[in-house]
Amino acid sequence: MQKLKKINNYGLLVDLDGTIIQNDEFISTRVKKSIKKLSNNMPVSIVTGRGPQDVLKFSKLLNLYGPQYCENGTSVVDATSKKILDVSLISDDISSKIIKEFIYSKMEYLVVSDGKTYINSKQILKNVSSLVLSSKKQLELDQFVKKYEKIINKYHLEFSTDENGNKFINIHNNPLGKAKAYNHFKKFYKLISKNIFFIGDGLNDLSIISKCENSISMGNADKKVKSKSKFITDSVYEDGVSNAIDNIIFPLIKAC
Repeated sequence: MQKLKKINNYGLLVDLDGTIIQNDEFISTRVKKSIKKLSNNMPVSIVTGRGPQDVLKFSKLLNLYGPQYCENGTSVVDATSKKILDVSLISDDISSKIIKEFIYSKMEYLVVSDGKTYINSKQILKNVSSLVLSSKKQLELDQFVKKYEKIINKYHLEFSTDENGNKFINIHNNPLGKAKAYNHFKKFYKLISKNIFFIGDGLNDLSIISKCENSISMGNADKKVKSKSKFITDSVYEDGVSNAIDNIIFPLIKAC
């Protein structure tokens, strides 16, 4: 492989679920090797809707370093020190009201509080950065949002899905979504826009795709995500991330 000019000339932001991760949190051996190889040449950061606990677990598995982006850009965690570098909280007053409605809804939910993820907890937690409600039926989520829109609309609401057919509403104090992660990554590594790559598959990736010049959507991505992306790779079940690295990212870098 041709030697790159500088280790920090380029950078990759990459989603987790449906991109790196298949069903049941499986990552293929080839994808692991590809990401580890790429991270020896440029900074690689996860950007996902998951909380810091999961992000630290996967960043360790993939030998990543530097800032990693959680909760759709709402929080930033350092892969080495495990410290939260930045987080935007939902007010305790609003989060307590939403948690009570989550409990009453009888649907699955999770709450990220002080960097920890709590699943279906009956506690009214404080210092909350994410509130996520899950259902197999989009209609149930739509009805919940409509019923409690006066409370929910005080913060940023995003819809997302996963590879297991689950649908989610994500509530954060971050109106930029994943674009906030892009801005932080670009500034942290002093990168220019044309040298930043992104790989993702979900509707919650659209905010970052709109900013990233080298956006790559997975073969299993939503149609709207594909239509907005510059490149399309194979699906998560065909090692789409590895193919994007080998057939798109490395060739573009060598050509520069």
